[in-house]
Amino acid sequence: MDSVAVVAHFDVNDRVEPNFFDLLSSLCGFFDRVVLVTTSKIALDLIENLHNLTIIRRPNFGYDFYSYRVGLTYALENWEVGNILLINSSFVILSRDVFRRALSRMSELGSAHDVVGATESLQFSWHVQSYLLFLGSTILRRPWFIAFMNSIEPTNSKIDTILKFELGLSSELRRNDAVVTTLLQPSLEQIEDASHGWSEGDKKQYADKLDVVSSATPPIQNFNPVHHLAGLVARELGYVKLEVLRENPHQIDLGFVDEFCERERLGSVQEMVGRSRASYARGSDNLSALKIDRRPIPSAKLAQWRKTRAGQVDVAVVLHLYYIEMIDDIHRLLQNIVAPFDLYVTTSAEADCPKIFSTFCCLAQSISIYCSENRGRDVGPFISVYRSGVLDRYKAVLKIHSKMSTYSANGVVWRDRLYRSVAGDSLTVLRSIKLLRTGEVGIVGPHRYYLTNDRFWGANRQTMRRLLQEMTIFDSDENFELGFFAGSMFWFVPQALAPLRVIPEASLTFEMENGQQDGTLAHAIERTFCPIARSQGFVASSVILQGQEIHRYSSVENDVPVL
Repeated sequence: MDSVAVVAHFDVNDRVEPNFFDLLSSLCGFFDRVVLVTTSKIALDLIENLHNLTIIRRPNFGYDFYSYRVGLTYALENWEVGNILLINSSFVILSRDVFRRALSRMSELGSAHDVVGATESLQFSWHVQSYLLFLGSTILRRPWFIAFMNSIEPTNSKIDTILKFELGLSSELRRNDAVVTTLLQPSLEQIEDASHGWSEGDKKQYADKLDVVSSATPPIQNFNPVHHLAGLVARELGYVKLEVLRENPHQIDLGFVDEFCERERLGSVQEMVGRSRASYARGSDNLSALKIDRRPIPSAKLAQWRKTRAGQVDVAVVLHLYYIEMIDDIHRLLQNIVAPFDLYVTTSAEADCPKIFSTFCCLAQSISIYCSENRGRDVGPFISVYRSGVLDRYKAVLKIHSKMSTYSANGVVWRDRLYRSVAGDSLTVLRSIKLLRTGEVGIVGPHRYYLTNDRFWGANRQTMRRLLQEMTIFDSDENFELGFFAGSMFWFVPQALAPLRVIPEASLTFEMENGQQDGTLAHAIERTFCPIARSQGFVASSVILQGQEIHRYSSVENDVPVL
């Protein structure tokens, strides 16, 4: 039976650091097989001599536990597995020899224990830390463990992952009477050195409660040995957590790094820490996390299921799915698109990605999910996707979103009417696509919700004027009329909205969501789509008008249930 290491790798700079390559080399020399699950590009010449290494590349969703699930599933499906080491890229090897001895100790202890961790922490609550975790053959095949691993899905934050899966696994270990131990077993004197400011009773209680697998007594909270005992970890296990070098959250003496780090490694370690430091910060939960990219336009992480070639599919849907509870309704709506289409989904909830993939995989030809912060409602993420150029190859694109209008009792009525107007049946869909394929019509929207009455300007006239001027569509002294498809759901030709690309990014600062009903950048951009299309020589129309310019017809009496 094979011993297997599953490695979860993430690098903010999308690279393989020399230190991480040393980790892979050490693992390949110790285990029969190594599965590297990475979100980075790996140069094949870098790993050509690591013959027992299997690489699985995946999108940067789900943190390390989702990578563990992917790698563990692959290993169990392909090999006769005797034991598995779960390990991530969150630490820096200071001494290869000491680290290899730690791996040997783990393997030896694994013959008498279900689980062997490197360290156990009392931060939040007791748990065996998951960055380095050895699982014996018996635990791998227990139904509760299989069910737990199968439950791992992307979450919306790092703290969610820690609470649900790292602490959750330790809770399951205790509940199922697993035999657990750790490599690091600090003495009271060692804790004394690291715990200045504690009371004598606290120090004694921590030492007594480190091994609490079967204890019901709550231990002292918020003591993390890889932080507070980092020097001891370096001496006994051969590594240090990267966040200790990067941020040193407890301001410990880092002199041990020069003492224990092999001379030839010190320079590359310092360079790696420098590259990492620029991209991380400690959040309000005191956890190290990537700094939020505060670009004006919401930035996004991308996950994809299949990719179609240019010319293979010429219809697409851009769906902003803020309300995941509406996914089944939208699935039923999109069944009316009888032409093959690619689906682009924007969402602020990373945890919703598995449901999105599973719901639409039998309907769309491909699925691309963009996960971004919640700014600009449906318009902000749409602008980000549009300006990326991924929609340019399509001849017809439907823009829709999971509209709720929760501030009004008429919100559901309003949304359902919009849905019926753009894709309520296959005939509406086919007629919309046909109009766009003529090359004359650039945007097709719901006829009864094309608004021109001045009372629908709201607080958006000046922002809209500025945007149109920046797109060089109107002169500063030119009068322009209102005319837009309320609700921001319509079919369009990508080329018709080309001026959206020339707006300076600094002018596209979308506000954080705060329940605003008017006056935001998103409200202003909603009113520009039709004028933009006309500026490019296209007609704005509706299915009812069969391609005639909608602005030639009186719409002054048109109204909406909610705006």
